[in-house]
Amino acid sequence: MKDLVAVIRGKIFLLRCRLFRKNIRVGKGLRLYKRLDVRGDGTLTIGDNCVIGGISGDRKQFVTLYTLNRNARIEIGNNTGLFAARLSSRYSITVGHDVHIEASGIMDTDFHTIERGRGVPANESLESCAITIGNGVRIGARSIVTKGVKIGDDSLIGPGSVVARSIPGSCFALGNPAKVMNPK
Repeated sequence: MKDLVAVIRGKIFLLRCRLFRKNIRVGKGLRLYKRLDVRGDGTLTIGDNCVIGGISGDRKQFVTLYTLNRNARIEIGNNTGLFAARLSSRYSITVGHDVHIEASGIMDTDFHTIERGRGVPANESLESCAITIGNGVRIGARSIVTKGVKIGDDSLIGPGSVVARSIPGSCFALGNPAKVMNPK
């Protein structure tokens, strides 16, 4: 029954996007087990057979996908699972196919300076801030992926990691800052 409700919620979300949110493209087979909060005027693309869920035992956790301006872009590949994940894009976040993201924050911007005026950081650009997460990547709970990071295909990011530098493919990374522990 729970699966059926998730499929119906996915179809309703798809219909609402087609009618009212032309900046959102959703593939077939979306399943919404928890709330999906989408904000912003940027482009959002969700691939086929994606799962949106929360954390077992925590009814308050849900997924957020925020584009912070009209040029911002979030692209999520096919067969990807987002579980209480928070993605915020001012520039570009690309998530590959067959990815699993568990209760983590992914942000391609610092949002604002630490000065009193809290202005937009001057050193940010699409080239320096875009995030790319490869195919088959797994990101453990309470991890953070910061601007400009590329995570290679089939890598595993351990829980609680802060990924501030790019991680090659087919490896295991863990820690603050995340470091490659050994090839997978």
